[in-house]
Amino acid sequence: MNERLLLRPVRDDDGPQLVALIGAAYDEYPGCVLDLPDLDDDLPTPATTAARRGGRWWVLEDDGAVVASVGTGALDDDCRVELKRLYVADSHRRRGLASLLVERVRAHAAGVGATHVVLWSDTRFVDAHRLYERHGFVDTGRRRDLHDPSDTTEIQFEQPVDAPAEARRAWSWDGPFGVEHVRWVDLPDGAVFFGEITDTGEERLGGPLVYSVEVDADWRTRRVLVAGPTGVRVLSSDGAGRWWRDGRPAEELEGCLDVDIEATPLTNTLPIRRAGAGPVTAAWVRVPDPAVEPLHQAYEADGDGRWTYRSAGGFVGGLTVDDQGLVIDYLQQHDDGSTTPIWTRVARDHR
Repeated sequence: MNERLLLRPVRDDDGPQLVALIGAAYDEYPGCVLDLPDLDDDLPTPATTAARRGGRWWVLEDDGAVVASVGTGALDDDCRVELKRLYVADSHRRRGLASLLVERVRAHAAGVGATHVVLWSDTRFVDAHRLYERHGFVDTGRRRDLHDPSDTTEIQFEQPVDAPAEARRAWSWDGPFGVEHVRWVDLPDGAVFFGEITDTGEERLGGPLVYSVEVDADWRTRRVLVAGPTGVRVLSSDGAGRWWRDGRPAEELEGCLDVDIEATPLTNTLPIRRAGAGPVTAAWVRVPDPAVEPLHQAYEADGDGRWTYRSAGGFVGGLTVDDQGLVIDYLQQHDDGSTTPIWTRVARDHR
């Protein structure tokens, strides 16, 4: 890639340039027009839209100008990720940039555990169809009419994900809710953690609990899924303090930069990696209680991988972490100086 080009996450202030980029692409096809503020309502505030939907969106910038775009949806219930908004300015075509952006989506999809990447494309975009087919996408035969001002009919294309992304690390903890197995998978610009708790502990969950936590390259929480006997909770964030729960604004979580899932010490790693120390506010996911609420916390580095953790209500914990910020031991500290073990890592780097 040309050294002048910068691939980065989309920002809301990219909206006008995206409107111009995609509007110019539509102008190449008679009768194809932007539908603002309806069908194309994601363009004015693209970062907010992607965060609310639990997806990602990137742009290619050339000397300050947005010259290409691609995004994804969230992993759906059928383990698919949708490729969205792939456009390249006419001035930058035939340089392999569209292929670069397709590869970004495929790598992201493999990381979050997708089995397929799907996309919908206007029947008139025949050049794009050839690109997709060169990359192994096939026409599924499905069509949909959008009933928009452009009278759009779209074709669905699909491609299997060859293999899931390999875990960087995998380990287990033994704690009050049972034995927990966790995998850390790298994404193109972040990471995702997959955890499963078998519910054999003293504080019963009522059944197994599984979760995933996706963070961006700055270790800011972007998407959380917690599934257990009391149901499924899906949270998404823009990484700057705004949250959505099941796609609806979660105003009560305004200002939270991290998630804290009550049943695991994994989420202690996030503020340690993201901020290092100091006060933070986390979206506290209670289990098995379905509540999600803000929780004020503070982390203080004590040296040699040891941290003191405090949360609202007077809880004090002592954490020992490895060089990646992952908990080795987690103790509750009492006023009389005694401690009670809570979590202990019992297996490391297994597959």
